[in-house]
Amino acid sequence: MKLIILDRDGVVSSDPDGRTTRAEDWVSMPGAAAAISRLHHHGYRIAVLADCSPLDRGTCDMAALNAVHSRMVEDLAAQGGPIDVVLFVPGADASDRNARVAATLTDALERLDVSPGATVLVTDSQHELDAAHTAGLRPVLVLTGHGRRTLDAGLLPADTIVRVDLAAVAAELAP
Repeated sequence: MKLIILDRDGVVSSDPDGRTTRAEDWVSMPGAAAAISRLHHHGYRIAVLADCSPLDRGTCDMAALNAVHSRMVEDLAAQGGPIDVVLFVPGADASDRNARVAATLTDALERLDVSPGATVLVTDSQHELDAAHTAGLRPVLVLTGHGRRTLDAGLLPADTIVRVDLAAVAAELAP
């Protein structure tokens, strides 16, 4: 099985800072549903990685965040882009963010019985690229959301692939 893990904020959601706290405010990134549909039809299982920023900031509770994710899943599915699983990264302490993301990724791969080498993580953030590299996944940086700033910082793991957006990733992985 092939798995692609998509960062929610800045890749799937047009809100790169993860500040959406109400389901009715959730908006997908332009082209995200079509890219997800393309990947799905080429045999990829689709996971969305959510770092729970609104919970960490105290701007919403778990019920509200679940409502946002339900809206995301329903909206994308209605546009032909099914989501198989939403992964949550727990905790509010930024000092161990990379370790928490890597542990979440490793746990998800074990639960889904997928090898790291067969898994791609698409993100716009440095800490998720680092975590993907640590967990043995194939890291892909997209230049949407905070991706351009991440690229300009010049700290990408050596095996990082850079693409303009999720549609470009889908076109390459699912020609």
